[in-house]
Formats: sequence, structure tokens, C-alpha cells
Amino acid sequence: MNQKLSILAFLLLISSSCLAQGAEQIIRQNISAFSKALVDRNYDALVAAYCDDAKIFPNGTNILAGSESIRTYWTPSEDASSITVYHKIIPEEITIVGSTAYDYGYYEGRSRNADGSEVPWRGKYVVVWKEVKPGEWKIYMDIWNRSPNE
Repeated sequence: MNQKLSILAFLLLISSSCLAQGAEQIIRQNISAFSKALVDRNYDALVAAYCDDAKIFPNGTNILAGSESIRTYWTPSEDASSITVYHKIIPEEITIVGSTAYDYGYYEGRSRNADGSEVPWRGKYVVVWKEVKPGEWKIYMDIWNRSPNE
């Protein structure tokens, strides 16, 4: 009996580890898709990366909540003087706990100004993820701030 319980506990441990690895892979794919959507100026895909009740915490502003506020933040105004031409997120750690996960790390990018000059930038971030359906992870909270230029 004890041996059967030990085997069952071991199998549960392995299966939960496999599920976490699958979730981490999905989150990493979502991270890459987010950067691609930003560079491609695909604002529908950017908004779709977030939960309906998501919150973002941009540096220097109030907390923005919900899909419409997030869309407004990410969509540049018609007179925007620069566009993002490169964006990469570099996670330092991704931790999954049940149907919630978090990751933190660094991001880097480059913007092109109207005169053709490019400006590099980088910073740090923390994202809280929510599993909204089995195997579907979306951003619930997103906070970031830029590092000083070197």
C-alpha cells in the first residue's frame, strides 16, 4: 500500500512538472508574439495578449485597466514622431503556481524617429499571467520602467 502511494505521489509530481513546463513554453511563445505585435504595429494582437480585466502600470502614469485603456495606451497618436522598430523581452525567471504565473526580466528596443535616426532603450519589467482557459495564458498585470541610457 505504501509503495502504491509513493508511486502515485511520484507520478503526480512528474505530471505537475510537465504541466508547468508546457505552461512556461506557452508563456515564452506569448512573450515573443507580444514583441512581434509591437514591432508590426498589430494593436489588436497586443490587446489580445492581455486579459479583459488586465492592468498595466506604465512609468509616470496612473494604472490603466481594461482592454480599451490598454488599446489607447499602445496605439500611437496620428502625430507620433517615432515608431518601434525592434523589441525583445528577456525573461530572467518564469514561475508558475497553479493558474497564475509571473515572470520578470529585462526588455530592449529601438525606436525610429521621423528624421530616420534610431534611439535604443531598455528597461526592466514584471508580468503576472493568468490562465484564462486550459493552456491559454494572458497578461493580467504588466509593469515596466526604462533604465537610464548608458
